Amino acid sequence: MLLVSWKEKMQSPAAPVPVHSVSLYHSEMKAYAALSVDSTHSNHYRFTALKSCSSYAACVEMAGSHSLTCLSTITDPEVPRHFQVTLWNSSSVTVSWDCPDNRKFSFFLVTVLYLNGTNHVLEERSFRHTLDTFVFSQSDLPPCSRVKFGLQTVCQAGTEARHSRMVLINGNTVHSEIENLWQTSSGPDNYTLSWVVRNTSSISVFRIYHQGVLHYTTLLTSHTVASLLPCSQYSARVEALCGDSVVMSSKTVCARTGPRGVSELRYRPEDSTALWIGGTGQGVAFQYQLSYDNGSTIQQGRLMEPLLRLPGLIEGAHYALDVWEECDGEWSADPALVCFDGVNVSVKALVLPVASTLRPNEDRVLAFVVPWLMVLDPKTEPWAELKRIYEKLLEELLKEYPIKTRVELVAFKELEGESKTQITFQGFDASITDADLPLPPGEQLDHIQSLQPPNITVKDGIIYWDDPDECATPDLNRCDANSLCVNTLNSYTCVCQHGFYDVGPAFVPPPTPASHPVCYEKGMFTQCLDRSMAGGVAKAFLIGYFGGDVTVVLNEGRCTMEESETLYHFHVLRKPSQCGTIRLVNRTHIEFRNTLTVTLSRERTITRRDLKVIWKCIYPRNYVRNTQINVDMEWITSHSVVEYNSSHELGLAMTMYSDDSFSYGYRDSIALHLSDVLFFEVALLTNNTFASEVLLEVISCWATESPDPQDETKGFFLLDGCPVDSTFHWLSVNGVSQRSRFSIHMFTMPKELPIYIHCLARICSHDEDCTTNCTTQRLSKRSTAKWDPYIKVAVVVSAGPLMVTPEAAPGTKLSNWDEALTMIYVVGGTMGVLMLTMLGVSATKAIMNYYERARPQ
Repeated sequence: MLLVSWKEKMQSPAAPVPVHSVSLYHSEMKAYAALSVDSTHSNHYRFTALKSCSSYAACVEMAGSHSLTCLSTITDPEVPRHFQVTLWNSSSVTVSWDCPDNRKFSFFLVTVLYLNGTNHVLEERSFRHTLDTFVFSQSDLPPCSRVKFGLQTVCQAGTEARHSRMVLINGNTVHSEIENLWQTSSGPDNYTLSWVVRNTSSISVFRIYHQGVLHYTTLLTSHTVASLLPCSQYSARVEALCGDSVVMSSKTVCARTGPRGVSELRYRPEDSTALWIGGTGQGVAFQYQLSYDNGSTIQQGRLMEPLLRLPGLIEGAHYALDVWEECDGEWSADPALVCFDGVNVSVKALVLPVASTLRPNEDRVLAFVVPWLMVLDPKTEPWAELKRIYEKLLEELLKEYPIKTRVELVAFKELEGESKTQITFQGFDASITDADLPLPPGEQLDHIQSLQPPNITVKDGIIYWDDPDECATPDLNRCDANSLCVNTLNSYTCVCQHGFYDVGPAFVPPPTPASHPVCYEKGMFTQCLDRSMAGGVAKAFLIGYFGGDVTVVLNEGRCTMEESETLYHFHVLRKPSQCGTIRLVNRTHIEFRNTLTVTLSRERTITRRDLKVIWKCIYPRNYVRNTQINVDMEWITSHSVVEYNSSHELGLAMTMYSDDSFSYGYRDSIALHLSDVLFFEVALLTNNTFASEVLLEVISCWATESPDPQDETKGFFLLDGCPVDSTFHWLSVNGVSQRSRFSIHMFTMPKELPIYIHCLARICSHDEDCTTNCTTQRLSKRSTAKWDPYIKVAVVVSAGPLMVTPEAAPGTKLSNWDEALTMIYVVGGTMGVLMLTMLGVSATKAIMNYYERARPQ
């Protein structure tokens, strides 16, 4: 397909909808065949069902213009088919592919990518394949090389070339790559890894890293790491090496150890309660299953505390209870088992004071039931936040109790088959700070019942809270993907998931609404703002990573890191001198980098946990240098078409480049310093063979503060083929080829508006003298030779806009445009304006005459 677009003239609102005529021609052997004619109300049109790698000319006659505008191009080639490796050994790789179906192509571009062990590109080489055989071999590969191949079909017509999408395949990387790495088993103090490599002939050894430290080397494809802590998470990495130290492939996996299991599981008949001791310690959960002695299951569930109340059992019946310890979804390998005869104890009896054999304060708990399930790991931040929220809400419920109450949650228990959760809590006298004095649960229960709060009922000594589950319906909550929705008894709240932290308080500006957290993994965030940078990292993550208090230093101490209750964060301007921010510049972008160095606060003889956290902001150069630029401002690179004789047309264009290599042309509005140098090229654009005998001369160049070349305020730096600015330099000989190149230092203009550059250029025949001798009198020669529109062909080309940041480098000699402007007004005067007007009218007239003759009858 081919999509073309054009700009329409401004129409009054009352004018009828314009109708444009579009047509398409197929170009082959310098002949044009009409394919389609259509009309459209839009300012664009899509031609479809075209052939790939073929030449077409698209034309549009805009409504009311009575002129035809055409452009020619070629369509993209087909994507290569069946690209594959056909031969591989240690020093060479051969690839092949199939010819495109329509057999239309100019050549194929083969790209060889040399990779390191983490699949990052180290080097890229491209080869132009023009042979009739669709086979390519890359030989003499260095030992232990890793390469990938890319293939593109290329179509070329004159100076225009089209590339297909690149097809990428593995060269020899697949043979030495670790295809899969996974944890096969775990114990309370170990984990086992396994991995797969397709061909181990090029692998000399595998390295196993535990927590970033080399742990073991082996030739096998499995390994067990032992002597670890239970219920812990570790980072494991396996590297495949070729030779002594060349990493061919590397993969990382998160490994976990399991729980130890429970012990001393017993049944206490006095209050029909099962008790046990967790083998891992704090922060684990327990799975249980209660069955009859014949094996049929009665109930099962998950607990957060090592205690299970079993009311309503059949007196004297035989039961079996299995209990597993669980952490992070890992269960202990074997459950603890106890068999007992049941005792029938009522529910109410379980919340009243019972046997003194319970642990301290355990017999003074209250229970309430909420109509939703809560499955949270007690080791995680969401659990701690949920516990805090519920304790605060219960304290609010008891605020009118005669004794000021402090509430602590004891346990969460899922009620099997009811999609409900029972929460036990305990009240303490808040006026006593140096001890825990429990308050009578019966009196607290009576107080809550006397309040008759909405959505709360008390039945059989248990509080029931009736509230809609906002977290079950996405339309009722606004929690994002990195946070968890938690019901809060009368509403909901969002808490960050495990490993994520709220960075909202450090955001610039603060997020809206402020009640919802902004959750980032590790609390690590970066804000790349218009004139500043902000970033931060969670204190809890750093303390957990190091295992103790830490010391943080930003940019080697040149800037202070702010500290809040939960975050280390900073907000600095993009000025390297202010805060030690590192500035890195390439041809197109500028990178600002701030580095945080983190170390343990306490002294240690040996430490391997120093950490650097790097925040980067990368901006396009034009955006960084002048952030007040309107980012919607369009870059103008004019492409002018003129009639050279009665049967041919020629195109001219001016392009601004980033440096004297003339390899990167600007396509967007750009802001530059006064110390920068501008590089321009004015070139003849044509694919016709007759144009090889014509030449191009740049006559005059000037700057304006609008896209209009005839703007009242002009600053000339080239006049009548000769420089009038001391910083102007020719980088090619003007008038001896089909392009001219020059440079000039950046400058300012009176209104400090965006700057546009314009050049007047003429086309000469092969028998004309197209050069200018600037040492002789120029004015008389120009008046008799170059300003005659009937014997010379001239046109104005433009580029821009440019913005200037007033920051000159010391010692740089800048263009004095006030002098240039004064000189133009004195020297050019009225005659210069009249000459430019005549050229504009003549060029326009020539173009209109050409298109009138070119219109289809």
